[in-house]
Amino acid sequence: MESDLLLQAIVSGALIGGLYALMSLGLSLSWGALDIINLVHFMFILLGAYLTYQLTVSAGMDPLLTVVVVVPLAFVAGALLQVFFEWAQVDEFKSLIISFGLFIILQSVARTIWSADFRTLDQSVNPYASSSLTIGSVSFQIPLVIAFVAAAAIAFATRAVMAKTYFGKAVRAVVHDAHTAQAFGVDPRRVGVILAGIASGYSALAGVLIATFQSLSPTMAVGWFGIVFPVVILGGLGNAMGNFFAGIIIGVAAGVATVIWGPLSAPLVTFMIMVLALLFRPQGLFARRATV
Repeated sequence: MESDLLLQAIVSGALIGGLYALMSLGLSLSWGALDIINLVHFMFILLGAYLTYQLTVSAGMDPLLTVVVVVPLAFVAGALLQVFFEWAQVDEFKSLIISFGLFIILQSVARTIWSADFRTLDQSVNPYASSSLTIGSVSFQIPLVIAFVAAAAIAFATRAVMAKTYFGKAVRAVVHDAHTAQAFGVDPRRVGVILAGIASGYSALAGVLIATFQSLSPTMAVGWFGIVFPVVILGGLGNAMGNFFAGIIIGVAAGVATVIWGPLSAPLVTFMIMVLALLFRPQGLFARRATV
């Protein structure tokens, strides 16, 4: 019985770890490639979830199909925010302060629009809410399976784009030496704006998936700080595959800790992993400071 419970914790932890990776990827790309610590990504996740809720309830859209609206909106918002950062010549430290202020403002906006009450998609409009697949003694929640597959696909695709396309090479050139890249015809500002839009779209996609199986509250974004930052630090800044595997590690560790020591131990284990990574592998377990 205990072995079955532990196995379930490992599987569920790995699946939700994929979601953690997707939640972290936008911040990781922004921080690693653009030197911008953009806390607004947490609000892109939350607002993506709320927009999914609203479009599903008001327009009758399938929750997963809302990505065709939510992700493009997030891309535009993220690109415009990067234009502002470029115009204001915001550096890494200033970006942390400014984006924190924007985080508070957007959180207040979300509270004003949707109130502080929990919002949940009813099963009548959300077919994914309670759907699961059972193999033996292990249950697989369909929303988490979708999130895991999406995270894996996006991580692999991002790695391939950065390694094999002109845009990816331009990003890596800007990361290493923006002035030299500009001398060879690369526009660092244009590259940064596009990358910021893509990163914001990733965050919003995570929000869409969260809305399919979780209740939403304006305060929940604060709780994600303790998940996203450990994944970003453990996986390496700007490393898509590193973030994917780091998300799985964090998810499994938290799940196993919950079974062995109780739910209150999960945040402690997560932060212990982050502290150990900072002490012994500050560049991350999987990569250097670059978008690869």
